[in-house]
Order: sequence, then structure tokens, then C-alpha cells
Amino acid sequence: MSGLRVVAVGAATGVISALLAGFTLPYGNGIEDEPAQVIVDKGRQALHDARSVRMLAKVEDPAGTVTLDLRFDVDGNCAGSVALPGDAGRADIVKRGEDVWLKPDNAFVKSQTPGTAGEDAIALINGRWIHGKAGNPMLREFGDICDLSAFQREYASDRVTENVTKGGKAEVGGTPAITATSSSGADRSTYYVATEGEPRLLRVEGTQGGQRGTADFSDYDQPVPAKTPPPSESVDLSTLQ
Repeated sequence: MSGLRVVAVGAATGVISALLAGFTLPYGNGIEDEPAQVIVDKGRQALHDARSVRMLAKVEDPAGTVTLDLRFDVDGNCAGSVALPGDAGRADIVKRGEDVWLKPDNAFVKSQTPGTAGEDAIALINGRWIHGKAGNPMLREFGDICDLSAFQREYASDRVTENVTKGGKAEVGGTPAITATSSSGADRSTYYVATEGEPRLLRVEGTQGGQRGTADFSDYDQPVPAKTPPPSESVDLSTLQ
């Protein structure tokens, strides 16, 4: 088991970042009465300023759907899960500091390490967590998706201010919201920004490069769970390599 090829996971986070990309970041309030550009800007600013957040994201393309459920923070800690398209399996992930724990199901292992090597890996893992350092090539992709700061930098890197239109009222997880949509060619992003409490971004959805993505954001500034798997339920990555 020389490494887990999780290109789909990185691509999924890239799509969500691309959907979020492209707007200036002014300040203000009275979100429901603001123009479309300000609605988007305020929602993006809230996510940009968050110290931690939960993201539940789905990205669809012809290969299927990648699902991410992550609680992550600006210090690079996270806890959550990743599900690959079709029958390719899922894995739980915990990162604390430079330590990463990954608990893949059998389908996940087989999809990343086919043949007898996959069967051998399943036997070695035996339902336990794989434990290693974030810099290890096999775990690096998972360590990268745990970094909220990197996510914030990526979606804020490009700025486009054209074709932004105001939508109507909506609701996300019981929280009232107002929508605004940006478009560029076939790509479009719709933002749902809370109209009660802080004008936080609650959801972004749309299409980017032929892929459809949705991400819900909640639990702003709530600590990432600090519990890590015990050694008795873990196997060191060096054992698998």
C-alpha cells in the first residue's frame, strides 16, 4: 500500500474554492436591503474571517459524487469524513497538529490500492485507524484539505465583480437567508447569506468547469473536536509501507 490516490478529494475542494472565488470584500450591515454585490461580499468576508467552520460539501461530475464533511480550523486541525464516487468507499479523518489519522473502509482501500496489495492492506489495517504525519505522501492530501487558512486563501485569490444579481429569500438549516448569484459564461455561483445574526455565508452552490458543487457552512468559530484515536485502535503507517 504505497499511497492513496485521492485526486478526487483535492479536485472537490478545488471546485468549492472556485465557486467561492472572485469578489471584493467590503464591510457593512443591513444585508437584506443591500445590493447583490454587497450580499456576496459580506458572506465571503464572514467565511474569510472564520477561525473554524464546518463544511458539508458535495461535488458531482460524470464519475459520480465526492462528499466532504469536515470541521476544520486555521491551525490545520480537522475531524470529519470523505466519501468517494460510486462504490469507491469512504474514510474518516482526524488531524491534530502534524498527526493524521485515517480510517478507510474496505471499499476505499480497494479503490485506491487494487489487487492483492489492497487485500493485504485491508488485513493489516483490520478496521483500525492509519496513523502518520501530515507530510507523509500517503496522507498529505488529507492534511491539505484540513487547513482552513489555505482554503480561505484559495477562494479569495481571484476577484471578479461582474454579472452579480440579487435573488430572493431562502432558508438553510432553519436559518433565514438572502441569495445572490454570480455568473461567467456557463459557470455560476449562488450564495446564501444569513439575514439573522451575523451575515454569515450559509451555502454556496453552482457549476464550475462542468462540475456541480454545493457547500453548506455552519458552526462558525466552534472548536474542532480535539479527541484523537487511541493507539490501541491505530496502526502506524510505517507498518503498511
